[in-house]
Amino acid sequence: MQFTDENDLYNMVQHAPIGICILDAVTLVSELVNDKFLEIAGKPHEAIIGKYYWEPFAEVKPQYEAALNGVIQTGQAYYASEVEMALIRHGREEFVFVTFVYNPIKDKNGKVGKIAVWVLENTQQVKARQEINGLNEQLAEANDEMQTANASLSALNTRLQESETDFIRLVEQAPVAILVFRGPDMVIDQVNQAMLEILGKDKSIIGRPLLEGLPEIEGAPAVDQLFQVFHTGEPSDGLEEPVPIMTNGQVETRYFNFSYRPLLDNGRIIGVMDVAVEVTAQVLAREEVERQKRVYETITSGTPDLMYVWDLDYKFTYVNSALLTMWGKTWDAAIGKGLRENGYEEWHAQMHEREIDHVAATKESVRGEVAFPHAILGKRIYDYILIPVLNDQGEVEAVAGTTRDVTERKQLEEALARSSEEFQAINEEMAVVNEEQAASNEELAATNQELAEVNQQLRDARQKIEESDTALRLAIEAANFGTWFIHSGTRQFITDARLKQLFGYYPDEDLSIEQAIAQINDDYREFVSTKLENAIYHGGDYDVTYPVTGLHDGQIRWLRAVGNLKADPSGAFSAFTGVVMDVTEQHHDEQRKNDFIGMVSHELKTPLTSLTAIIQITNNKLKN
Repeated sequence: MQFTDENDLYNMVQHAPIGICILDAVTLVSELVNDKFLEIAGKPHEAIIGKYYWEPFAEVKPQYEAALNGVIQTGQAYYASEVEMALIRHGREEFVFVTFVYNPIKDKNGKVGKIAVWVLENTQQVKARQEINGLNEQLAEANDEMQTANASLSALNTRLQESETDFIRLVEQAPVAILVFRGPDMVIDQVNQAMLEILGKDKSIIGRPLLEGLPEIEGAPAVDQLFQVFHTGEPSDGLEEPVPIMTNGQVETRYFNFSYRPLLDNGRIIGVMDVAVEVTAQVLAREEVERQKRVYETITSGTPDLMYVWDLDYKFTYVNSALLTMWGKTWDAAIGKGLRENGYEEWHAQMHEREIDHVAATKESVRGEVAFPHAILGKRIYDYILIPVLNDQGEVEAVAGTTRDVTERKQLEEALARSSEEFQAINEEMAVVNEEQAASNEELAATNQELAEVNQQLRDARQKIEESDTALRLAIEAANFGTWFIHSGTRQFITDARLKQLFGYYPDEDLSIEQAIAQINDDYREFVSTKLENAIYHGGDYDVTYPVTGLHDGQIRWLRAVGNLKADPSGAFSAFTGVVMDVTEQHHDEQRKNDFIGMVSHELKTPLTSLTAIIQITNNKLKN
């Protein structure tokens, strides 16, 4: 690409998708500023161009004046990545996140003559990352890559000179991908290394029409948008646009933010400049977070219990729909907020914060009971348990909780207590009225005492049952077991989502006994079916291991099923219940062990046979 005059250089800067401001190194007067810089600054053109740089940016001068002066004095660039600052934008203070570079522009003698300020606003990315922090560690990796790309923008400045040749060199070394087309066929006129790495091509594509050099992108909306810019002369931008790219011999969909700007020669459109930044990692990370959210919702939406996760800064990173209903809030209004922001009183918030700190420090669970106002039902009583969430290093990275509404149970307990007190009062009145029957009253009092003890024992037993139910539920969830219930009379088959998953079904699909048995491999199907029928109708044992092939995913899994038959108190039917666990890895380990033992046995037999023969020959010779 050849720049015919300074207009091409000016247009390149003006239409860049990142903010650029050029300062005189002596006076710090702004000599050139593009629209993107003005957009980020939130100030009009006349407030910056031709003005002392710190005049329109007085609000950040105390923080960054020394850094800018250091660049002028030392000739070394200054980098700032995703820093938060308060800017006066459009007449009011706003807190924003930006990545920026103060880079020296040196003349041929190596003297700093200009300062290039490159700015990229990261507010949306940073806030989005903060909101989903803790749910997907892949986001951290994607953001690190973005920060690396942002920081590498300084490479654009190292070659910036006032001449045409120096600017072309700058474009070639830019970390953002740049591609320049000429003519209606979009002939590739210039492409830098960053763009070549994205496309997986070399410079042999220069001079070839776009669709000849990159045939895989034909028909993509981004390509149609590019030709539209050439024909209309209207600039166009794309945000997270999908583009098919040939990678390692296969076409993959990747995502880009890009800016298309027409190139003009005396008012005539002669080409289009494409400046692009790949954001595939961010898009896929966000999609993965959304997928995990859907998975969590599928798992937890069917329970009336309240389920939630805090990070170690006491912010909610996940809540299920039951908890949102209790709060009367939406997901967006609750996630990323603390306890107080979600309606907890100060004493209540402090209590949970102390419990979170305790779980994080000790890795021990915490259990408690507390009152909280339900958005619809009013004041309710809740029993809760908090447990640590550990990362791969065994460190606590979050705290998960499960809460159950026990209001009705508490009301029943209180009613029982009141009844006991009233009964005791009646006994005391009878003792006064019937003094002559003191002996009988004493016996009755003793009986009442025994009843009180029985009542207490019943309450204790009920508490233990509820604790056992909670522990069993948590254990089943932690062990990743699937569960089932079979009615011996109707053969009704009730399963949870995990069991369906093990047989290759979706959570919302119906699954009958016959359909489940159909997924068992042929060699085991009759054996398992016979064992099941015998267990249901004759009380036989049921502990079987067999392979299945998933209906939808086609995956072969080895499963172990253990069941128990229990007669209903009515005697009309029996309930056959049990669990199914995935033992694929254990089966493969057992198979590898048997193969190894067989190999070792074979290897040992050969030398033992030879040794036996030698001993026999030696004995014969000794006898002779």
